[in-house]
Amino acid sequence: MTRPPIYALALGALLGSGPLPAAEDAGIALPAVPRAVLLAANETPAMIRHVTADVNDAASPEAQEAPAASLSLGPKTIRVAPGTTAIVEVAIDHLNRLVTPFAAPQVRTVSPATTEVDGNAVYVATTSEEPVSLFITEKGDTATAIALTLAPRHIPPREVRLVLTGGVVRAPAPPSEPSSRPATKSPAVVTRNDQPYVEQLATAFRALAQNRVPPGFVLRKAGRQERVACRQTGLSVTTAQVLEGRGLRIVAARARNQGKQPMTLEETRCSAAADSDVAAVAAWPRSRLAPGEETELYLALRPREPTTERGERPSLLSTRR
Repeated sequence: MTRPPIYALALGALLGSGPLPAAEDAGIALPAVPRAVLLAANETPAMIRHVTADVNDAASPEAQEAPAASLSLGPKTIRVAPGTTAIVEVAIDHLNRLVTPFAAPQVRTVSPATTEVDGNAVYVATTSEEPVSLFITEKGDTATAIALTLAPRHIPPREVRLVLTGGVVRAPAPPSEPSSRPATKSPAVVTRNDQPYVEQLATAFRALAQNRVPPGFVLRKAGRQERVACRQTGLSVTTAQVLEGRGLRIVAARARNQGKQPMTLEETRCSAAADSDVAAVAAWPRSRLAPGEETELYLALRPREPTTERGERPSLLSTRR
């Protein structure tokens, strides 16, 4: 007797038990993922890259190839004229630098902002958004003033360069008094022992060295009688300019070494006028001159005080009894 196949018996048993449920159709076909790919993914750790660079990112090849981004804010130049107010944006909670055209600026303000003068620059710092109004003048000369209104903003620290335009206001020179009247001291003239007098000479010579007319002075050509003489062999001096104002007269001359050997210009051997006293002498830009080399020579002169006439008194020792 022939036995039916096993699969036939199994199929008959299934058919006898009832109809089979239909298999659900997924609708998509998912390809098989090779086992080697899954093993490689598990062995390689995940890497998270941040937006902000750190020490590890900087050492990566991608970070070394990418150029570093930079942002620079350059200085701002503002042209100002006497009598007008310029509005300037400055930084809050930072130090701002104002470069002025004055040799020794002086700041006047009623604002609580902090100001500090260093050379020809003014440093301003404020912690409020309130505008800061201030006037900047040359120390000792208030004829020319720069008016500024600083508008604080949330910006980086700023450097503002102020360029003076529209001319410089000159203070009127004090009128000369007749010689018959007794000489009186003018408020603009100070004595030699006063500290403002020394600062006035230093400020005037500094302005001359910078090719500027000192505040309160007027420039003119030198006359025939206004000559500078230096008692030094081989030194030729040519007077060219005279500046007058504030009770002083400054003579600017050109000194030249006509000798064949280097020489040192000795300022103490130079004089200008017989009716004036030499208050200060300076050579710029050098006092050591090579053969044929030139330098500028500045002499500050002040008029001599008139001597009071005195009557003679006979000596008691020469009087015979």
